[in-house]
Amino acid sequence: MTQAPALTQALRINPAALAHKVAQQLDRHRNGDPYPVMVVRAEPAWPHEPVLPLPGGRQARVVPCVSPLAIWERLVAERGDEVLVVLTDIPGTVLGSGVRSRIFRQQVITVEPWDLVVDAFGAQVPDTALEAERWAGPALLDAMPPGGWPRLTTKVLTRDVALRHLAAVRLGLERRGNASDDLDVATLLRWSVEPGAVEAFGLIRQEERDGLARWLVEQFGSPARALFALVAAGRGADALPLGLVCDALWTTDTPDAVRAQGRIDQYVGNLDDDGAVRGLAESAVQVVGAMLADRDADVRRQGHAVLDRAEQLLILFNATGSAAHSPVLRTGFTQRLGDAARALLAGLTDPADPTLDIAVDRLAGHRLAEAEAERVRRVRMAQRLVRWLGATVEPPASVADGVQRQIAEWGWVDLALNHIWAGEDVHPELQRAFRAVHERAQQRRRDLDAAFANRLAAWAMAGPGNDGDLLTVENLLNRVIDPLVRADRPVLLVVLDGMSAAVGVELADELSQHWVEYDPSASGGTGRRRGVVAALPTLTAVSRTSLFAGALRLGTQATERQIFDKGRWGDDARIFHKGPARGGAGEVLAGDLSEALAGAARLVAVVINTVDDALAHGREGDEAGWQLGDLGFLRSLLDLARSSGRAVVITSDHGHVLERGGEYVKAADAASARHRTGPGPAGPGEVELSGPRVLADGNRILALWDPLRRYRPTKAGYHGGASLAEVTIPLLAYLLPNVADVPLGWAPVEGSRPEWWQASAPVAKSVPAVVAPVKTRRKAPVVVGEAALFDMPEAAPPSAAPTADGGDLVTALLGTELFTAQHSLTPRKVDRAKIAAAMRALVEAKGVLSAAVLAQRAGELPARAGGFVNTLQRIFNVDNYPVLSVIDDGRTVRLDVALLRTQFGLPKEAA
Repeated sequence: MTQAPALTQALRINPAALAHKVAQQLDRHRNGDPYPVMVVRAEPAWPHEPVLPLPGGRQARVVPCVSPLAIWERLVAERGDEVLVVLTDIPGTVLGSGVRSRIFRQQVITVEPWDLVVDAFGAQVPDTALEAERWAGPALLDAMPPGGWPRLTTKVLTRDVALRHLAAVRLGLERRGNASDDLDVATLLRWSVEPGAVEAFGLIRQEERDGLARWLVEQFGSPARALFALVAAGRGADALPLGLVCDALWTTDTPDAVRAQGRIDQYVGNLDDDGAVRGLAESAVQVVGAMLADRDADVRRQGHAVLDRAEQLLILFNATGSAAHSPVLRTGFTQRLGDAARALLAGLTDPADPTLDIAVDRLAGHRLAEAEAERVRRVRMAQRLVRWLGATVEPPASVADGVQRQIAEWGWVDLALNHIWAGEDVHPELQRAFRAVHERAQQRRRDLDAAFANRLAAWAMAGPGNDGDLLTVENLLNRVIDPLVRADRPVLLVVLDGMSAAVGVELADELSQHWVEYDPSASGGTGRRRGVVAALPTLTAVSRTSLFAGALRLGTQATERQIFDKGRWGDDARIFHKGPARGGAGEVLAGDLSEALAGAARLVAVVINTVDDALAHGREGDEAGWQLGDLGFLRSLLDLARSSGRAVVITSDHGHVLERGGEYVKAADAASARHRTGPGPAGPGEVELSGPRVLADGNRILALWDPLRRYRPTKAGYHGGASLAEVTIPLLAYLLPNVADVPLGWAPVEGSRPEWWQASAPVAKSVPAVVAPVKTRRKAPVVVGEAALFDMPEAAPPSAAPTADGGDLVTALLGTELFTAQHSLTPRKVDRAKIAAAMRALVEAKGVLSAAVLAQRAGELPARAGGFVNTLQRIFNVDNYPVLSVIDDGRTVRLDVALLRTQFGLPKEAA
């Protein structure tokens, strides 16, 4: 008996590859029959749709056949208008001549992997390195995507190009929107944590799996080597979390860490390569860090899942204590929170101890800092309060002094207190530290409020008309708004009812991204943010009516509308209160408000009650502070003001204090939560206010200055009292950055943050360990009507610029040959005097100044601030060294004086 020839293993073929092969054969060998029977040598299995679309609109029906008889039955069966493709692993020599005579080309079509793959890529031949990878041809055939392989422009299909495309398909990169060109270590490690990804890789035939892993290791080195060792050990999905654990353990040599390393070696299995472990660790930190910072919420969620698994592995390896220094693990973040808590408590005892700044910087440098931004922010707030407590603070010398310092410094303290009051969820050490810092800072604020109340009592008796330069709620419109109206400049006046200095701090910071803040009362001097004194008592019915009336007066919304109807600011001036300002369905603003802002009205005033309403009813959520999006429709108002070119003035009628576990004081004569009208003398936490400035029966009230006392049931916050936070109103005035015609008397606001607020603020070495109580600035009798009650204390003269060789630093700088050469190369020649003024301003400001202020100090228009700063950078940033850099999204300019000296050959600063 003749023995049948041995059968060779047939290839598995997928729909895309089969469609390509059938179309190729039909194009190359036209035999007149549009619907032939084509027998293809392939694995006789077809788990796909039986009908296969072909190019040109034709289609094929695919049927697997395991015997000659099955093929014959298909040949004699009735067929429609479609190509019949038979898949069989039977060689053509086994089929009889009768069968072969009735099939396409009278032969079984053999699938040559390289012929088909190279053709699919649009190339002509594979390179020798690719052909040497014998597993790659069948793999590329089996993995061909539905649209086919991408067409190349080269004749030769190289090994790396082909395997990169194969890897992209087998790793499912398209599910994340990646292409073959995106394949790198990060993509590979991200693939390992995709649900089911490693398991799907395990279903690929062993030869292909091993070959693809070898190529990926060759391309991406030690991280890939460690990854596929884990895949081989059945633990591939743990690659990223294990990498984070290894990063923590392989950077320390404690006995516990060494023992944990041994447990990991056993866990990985056959990987005995310390370099691979370190490579995986380094890459894992970078990859997970990027995932945690990704804009896509799903990616961030996956990153946190990796961290959760890493914590489980730490417990598995008994390595939690050894990973406390990790810059990415939750264990490390928790440890740094504890370090910061201990440093906060130590800072209360020794303000000069640098440990606090180091601890907070380490916390902010952790990879989880962005994801835990609010917790880090609260720690920073506590750090700032510790700095403030470490400096000597003198009580207000006058009402004007107190109001301005509330705007310039103490409102920032209130903001920080609000944030740390919000507290910490789970870390007990941090909770204790926040409590200690809050209690200490709150007590100092109460001392300042007590001192201010005495000044306020004397000031109230003096009556209006003797305020000097002090802005009060009743003269604010006369001094700020009326000059703009007379100059035909359109204005949007926003009254945020109840806005305190602390709310103004956050609002101004957010608005500075798109607007330039001005001091409308600078009168040619240096610009600073101003404070305004509320009317007494600090209630809406008193203070807001006085604001619009331009005189101390009681009233209601109707009173305010009547004031506008009298035509003081023109017949088209409009005021909008809460209800009339809101639009209907689908609208943010009422139609007549939008029309007024876009029209010719010189003054449009809008009252927003969001803050005041929150004091009565509370707010959703427990986050501290106010953002632009929290303040009703203010964002929409500002957008309309921008488009209509209006100046914007934002102010309030009074401030407020918040409920902080204060004491309820029963008072039958309580007229509000914070003042009463009875005849009795002032009690604890109270001050007697009397005189023409007090709008009450008999021009007299008893007001609480202590923010921890109230006369009415508990609410979220209160006003009506005599504390700095209630009496002080922030004044925020804005123009767009491109405005060239700045109003007369307006100047850009210079750096408004207190020194202790800055990240690198120094702490005085001479401050005693125990914070001193509030000290009196000067002892002088309080005489009603004297200027001392109203005038600001004299400002200290600006510090002199650093010198070089006994001369002025800037003069020496402008005398160097390098400066002359750099200046001559600039396309826009800027006057040397302007450059000198700008550099002196930066040096005097300790190297940091807003771009608008810098331009103003140099004599440039604010609208040209950006171009002016660019020119300065061209001159001073020699070889791209950042002598001058722009921070805060282009709003602030920073000068590196040390680098300036080095670049321009100036003597070093004297010690």
